[in-house]
Amino acid sequence: MTKILLEMSELRTVPCDDRVELAPMIEEIFTDLAPLAESKCIALEADGGAVLTGSDPLLYRLLFNLTENAIRYGRPDGAVRIAVSEADGNVQIRVRDHGPGIPEAYRESVFQPFFRVDKSRSRAHGGVGLGLSLVWEIAALHGGTVQIERSGADGTVMLVTLPRDGVCRPRIWRNSTVLPLPDPSTMASISPCGTVRFRSLCTATSTPAV
Repeated sequence: MTKILLEMSELRTVPCDDRVELAPMIEEIFTDLAPLAESKCIALEADGGAVLTGSDPLLYRLLFNLTENAIRYGRPDGAVRIAVSEADGNVQIRVRDHGPGIPEAYRESVFQPFFRVDKSRSRAHGGVGLGLSLVWEIAALHGGTVQIERSGADGTVMLVTLPRDGVCRPRIWRNSTVLPLPDPSTMASISPCGTVRFRSLCTATSTPAV
């Protein structure tokens, strides 16, 4: 959790002028998450590709979080599919799983910090309710959106829409307010689990405006 909080606090200082190719990025994410998918006999599938302007490490984190969630909460022997398409100057990314679905009452709340639909299940998987919140912030920082396109007993489709030639906005937070985050220096360190290779955030040296 400390790592995620640090990343959320640094979003405003990350440069967003990378040329990002989504197809090879998705393949890299599939490689990183292959052990988790194999442990549940879940197939990883990808279709389409696009190139857009943004932050390479942040977009990697956005896609990684969505894919990891889809695997963790998907049914064994199912599949997780990422489909990329373009329309009206936007890039659309759909992440589909074969999980139990998200109740309609929670489809906006899941993007709030620390919210968990099923607390006992999230604890079993090590979740703290920040993964989708970080996805929301990254999409908004790029001038885009993330939403649950549909969800039911046969699974969920998460839709991310990003401007193809967008530029990161310097401050995009819910309700134009900076989210209150605990001071990571006061929290106990948490040992990393697994061997996933996260891309580091390359932050600028200037001090962000308050």
